[in-house]
Amino acid sequence: MNLTIKRAALLKPLQMIGGVVERRQTLPILANVLATVKDQNLFLTGTDLEIEMIGGAPLVQVTEAGSITVSARKLLDICRALPEDAELQWTLENDHLMLRSGKSRFMLTTLPAHDFPTVEEGPFTAQFIISQAKFKKLLSKTHFAMGQQDVRHYLNGALFDINQGIVKCVATDGHRLAYSSVSDVDVGTMQSKVILPRKSVMELIRLLDHSEEDVTVCIGDNHFRVISPHFTFTSKLINAQYPDYDKLIPRGVANVAIASREMLKQALSRASILSNEKFRGIRLQLDQDLLRIVANNPEQEEAEELIHLDYQGNGVEIGFNVAYLLDVVSTIASEQIRWSFNDPNGGVLIESMGKEAVDKDDSLYVVMPMRL
Repeated sequence: MNLTIKRAALLKPLQMIGGVVERRQTLPILANVLATVKDQNLFLTGTDLEIEMIGGAPLVQVTEAGSITVSARKLLDICRALPEDAELQWTLENDHLMLRSGKSRFMLTTLPAHDFPTVEEGPFTAQFIISQAKFKKLLSKTHFAMGQQDVRHYLNGALFDINQGIVKCVATDGHRLAYSSVSDVDVGTMQSKVILPRKSVMELIRLLDHSEEDVTVCIGDNHFRVISPHFTFTSKLINAQYPDYDKLIPRGVANVAIASREMLKQALSRASILSNEKFRGIRLQLDQDLLRIVANNPEQEEAEELIHLDYQGNGVEIGFNVAYLLDVVSTIASEQIRWSFNDPNGGVLIESMGKEAVDKDDSLYVVMPMRL
């Protein structure tokens, strides 16, 4: 292997792969990145056996092709430390990769390319094209509600439900639910339900941008692939049955309250300061056009906030985890939000009330109350 590459061209795929490659690995080669020369491009591959990430970079010059694995973290650190306009010359000498740039020289240990594991994949049975902005929005609006290390492993991810020309993304941890959808995507008659693991969701949010550039999404029985001009991302799926999320969404609600999102967010943030640090519980007391938020803690401290809103129902008191409410009001972008509920013991449906196209009835949230 003998090649020359610009620092800027190499840095971008290395940063993409950095989130997938784990520093603490049971297999030493999993801390490495696979570098392969093909068609005047250098392709870099990183994996943790659950996710595989491939990024490419154009080469300035290729004298000798080949492939090798080298430490992803060290290569990224070297690349970051070099001047912006630097060029890197790679040469393979015995079992070491020599990197030269100007008057700098680095010698890195390598491992054979044939020992590098690849993610086994079956055939992809369905695919569709979606813009990066829409795909990122689906994930960004729902990711916070995913479970974390839940014994119900299917909750540690997000459900993609594709049916009747609509792409839906749902996440729940049993205490709250987030739902978002896009309908102006050409999926034809495709029907599919797959669960994408938590780490894969978080990596895709990091990789995708807000551009209208299209990506191709491929879905198989066990794998999920996203192909863009800059990267190819493949993830294993969680093989399980996701709960019927439709049953968790309150229907035919009797009580509705409409409030300013920003005013409510600030009041919740202030009240949360004196909430119980472990349970994060607060009380919401609704009365005619008035909301009273009360938080207290074991040190006998108390916070109280009063907010004027549009509510014509009976007086009611509901307890919530304030962190769950803050997640929702921080995700919604509209000026006003709508709260709907039937009784204090059932879930509360929270929706945006804005006229913005991005928030046009395509995202909703359900938060379950807590006993205080």
